[in-house]
Parts: sequence; structure tokens; C-alpha cells
Amino acid sequence: MTFRISLLLLLVFGLFWGCNGSQKKQLPKIETPPLSVTIVGDEGLAKAVRRELAARTEEKITVNVVTREVLLNEKRFTKDVLIYPPAMMGELIERDWIVPLPTATLGNEQLNLDDVALGILQTETRWGSKPYALPLGSPVLMLMVRTDLLKQFNLDVPQTWDEYATAVETIDQSDLLKEGHTLAAATLEPLDAAYLPNLWLARSAAYVKHGENLSTYFDFATGKARIDTPGFTKAAQQLASVADTIPNAFNSLDPKASAEAFLAGKSVMAIGWINKHTIVPETVPEDIQFVTLPGSRQAYQTPENQWIPRLDNQPESVPLLSSSGMVGSISAASGQTINAANLLVLLTGPELISLISPASERTTFCRVSSLPKAEAWMPINLPGTALRQYAQVSLTQLQSPRHLSALRIPNREAYEDVIREAMRKTMAADPANIETIWQEAAQSWDKLSQTSGEQKHIKAFRNSQGIGETAF
Repeated sequence: MTFRISLLLLLVFGLFWGCNGSQKKQLPKIETPPLSVTIVGDEGLAKAVRRELAARTEEKITVNVVTREVLLNEKRFTKDVLIYPPAMMGELIERDWIVPLPTATLGNEQLNLDDVALGILQTETRWGSKPYALPLGSPVLMLMVRTDLLKQFNLDVPQTWDEYATAVETIDQSDLLKEGHTLAAATLEPLDAAYLPNLWLARSAAYVKHGENLSTYFDFATGKARIDTPGFTKAAQQLASVADTIPNAFNSLDPKASAEAFLAGKSVMAIGWINKHTIVPETVPEDIQFVTLPGSRQAYQTPENQWIPRLDNQPESVPLLSSSGMVGSISAASGQTINAANLLVLLTGPELISLISPASERTTFCRVSSLPKAEAWMPINLPGTALRQYAQVSLTQLQSPRHLSALRIPNREAYEDVIREAMRKTMAADPANIETIWQEAAQSWDKLSQTSGEQKHIKAFRNSQGIGETAF
């Protein structure tokens, strides 16, 4: 009782003294340093971020751009927010440069995570079960076709890779490409060396992803490479066969350039993607159609060592995610984690994403609510019907519960170099030697994994697929 009376007297005296004013003390004002944002290799995106922040806040937020090489040559990352291609996530986590998003951020109503496309939310922004990033959008490859020209050969839009290969062969051996007009190829694909490993993975996805299987290019349990299994080698051989029909002038296109050549009338079909920066001619062929990549009616199941028909023998297309795009994470070195998280919410939320994301050549929309505003990510001159079709097919693929992730593990580029070399050999080899080429590639992958450490590699692969340490 005596303690409580003494405390009460102390409080009353304190209030009186404070009200007197003569002895009032001013508490020191605590100032936090301005937030800093680093964006990897995307000046267009940086300009959009600076513009929108300047219009909405008086805070001095610095936004700078660095190349991937410069960033990874640093010993530490000391800024608050990092915006980068999702394929870099494994490397950044291995260096302890980024941290998971705060739980409070995930429940932020302004963020509205339920609005984000399922594939992006489940895999691209996660490392294992932990969300490490917020998305600015990630494109998926699309099949583009001239239905008017396919009809000349009584061909339907290909639903499987086998049908696609047949269509390419039929058109390539016809007189259509010899008639002197702009058509140069039956199809065009992004054979650019930088993108080639992802093209091969995109073609492999429908052959190797089935049911709830967790083992794709690596074994989920052992971490051993599986790129020498029939699903992957069939994709490599089919890719090589089609590449042989593509003229030299078009054999080093990236996905955007492949789409541009198609829209300019250079091919009957093409694999690629479109964004706001795609160059579209004033006159576009009327009968163009955008569809998902071809799929497969069968998938190769390793435990049984055989091809198994899909349900009802229906073809299934499996999209490849994270072969491009941009995501944002919080730096482990930031002393303002919550402020940095709030900044990410502002940049990636429904309100600003359509004003910021389209400025990048790497992105597309990734929110369901962005579908009515898809023209923000689309080029001018693309007919409205084609634009709406492209946007809907894109969202359908991003929403697919069954997808394959591009490589996101540490040392990713070394693994991709092995694929480039294996594809180079495949394109020049006798079909009888394909199996040996990919067995050697698998051995090279295993050596890279051993260098990282077996358990460390297994953990990284599982986490990169968004599935964590255990399957369930």
C-alpha cells in the first residue's frame, strides 16, 4: 500500500512540475535515415518507381540501379529493399542478403495477396514455405499462330508438342515459304543463348510434371540430376529438330523478338511473349491467335520407367514460371524492416502496380484484378480482340496449380551453362547419340551439386520449388 501511495504522489508531483513549464524537457527527436532501394538491371523500372514515389511521399527515398554482376561482386548488401529477377532468389538467400516478409505485412489489406496469381504466390515469391518477396509480374511463354495459314494445310492449332512438330514439318516442306512474301519460317522460337536453357525447360515441363510429383530436373529425395530421363531428352531432341528449320537470321531471338517477328508476318507460328515494349507493325495479320504452349497426352514417370497417359488421354500444358520477371525483398541489413515492407506493399499493391510494373521489359501483370487493365502491359497497335485473348491466356497459365519453376538455386548460371552445351551438341549430333549427351550433362550437374554439398543442394532444390524440407 505504501508503494502505491508513493507512486501516486510521484505522478501528481510530476504532472504539477510538467505543467509549470519552467523545467519541461524536450525529448530528442528520433530521425530514421531515408529508405534506399536497389533495382537489378532495370533503369525503366527505376524511373517509374522514382516517379510514383515522388508523387506520393515527401520522404527522400533513394532508388539506384546496379547490374547483376556488380551486385554479386559486393561482399554485403546494405540497402533496405532489393528488386531483382526471381531466378536470383536462391543466390541472395545463400548470402543471407534478404529476409522473409514480416507476418504483419502478409495480412496487410492494401497488399491483398489473395489477388496475386496462384503460381506466382505459391512458388515464385517463396523459398520453401516462407514468403521472401512480393511480385511485380513474370511473363510466361505463349504459342502464337496464324490460323488462316494453318487452315491451308488442314492443320488445327497444335495442342501437343508432337502435333506442333508435325505442323512445323508440314509447313517447312511445303511451297508456302518459297512464294516470295514475308514469311521466312514455319515457326520461330527464342533460341537466344541466354534464354535457351529456359526454352528447353518449358518444352520439357509437360513431359516431366504430372500429378503431385516433386522430382523434376532433380530428384526430390536424393538431389541427383534427372535431365537424362526420357521426358527431358525428348524435349531436347524435338527442340533441336525445330531449330534446324529456323533460318540463321532468326536463330538468336529472345522471347520478345520472337513475338515481334511473328507479328511482322515472318512466320506461321512462334513461341515468345508480348509486353508494352514489343514493337507491333501498324498492320497485324487478322487471324492471329494466342494459346498456351503445346502440352502432352503422356508424362514420363521415373518410378515405373514408362510413359503414362494423362487423365482421359487429354493433353495438358504445363507453364514454366520465373524465367523472367521482377520481385522485391527486404534486405537483411535494413534497420527499418517494417518501413521497408510497407514500401514494398506500396510498390506492388493493386493501386500502383499497373503504373510501375509495365515500365519493365521483364514483367507482365500478376494480379487477377489487373486483367481489366491489361492494356497497361500491352503494346500499341495490337488489336483489342488479340490483346484480351493474350491477357486471359497469360493469367490462366499464371493461375495454374501445376507448373514448373525455372532454376532458382544458387550457382544457377553454371547449371544453365551445362544445358547450353548439351543443347549445342544435340543440335549437331546424330539422334543415336542424344542419350549419351544428356547422361554426360546429368553427370556435370551432379558434380556441381557435390561442390555445393549434397544436403545443402537438396535443401536448395526443394526450397526453390516452394515445397520446403518435406513434401507435405
